[in-house]
Amino acid sequence: MPIDDWQFWIVSLLALVALGFVAKPLLPLKSRQVRCGGCPSNQTKDGENEKRASLTVGGKRVG
Repeated sequence: MPIDDWQFWIVSLLALVALGFVAKPLLPLKSRQVRCGGCPSNQTKDGENEKRASLTVGGKRVG
């Protein structure tokens, strides 16, 4: 292994960065479950709405 060659270290660094990009979606982190940034609605990535509308029947709130 040519550890004294600068090209070895550049390629090794690029390989580690690429491995990080590949492994990132596979790792469960709480910060990824906050909100779907590209969603126009108010949904999380799990598909649940953060705000719920109240149910009314005949103008009276139900539940």
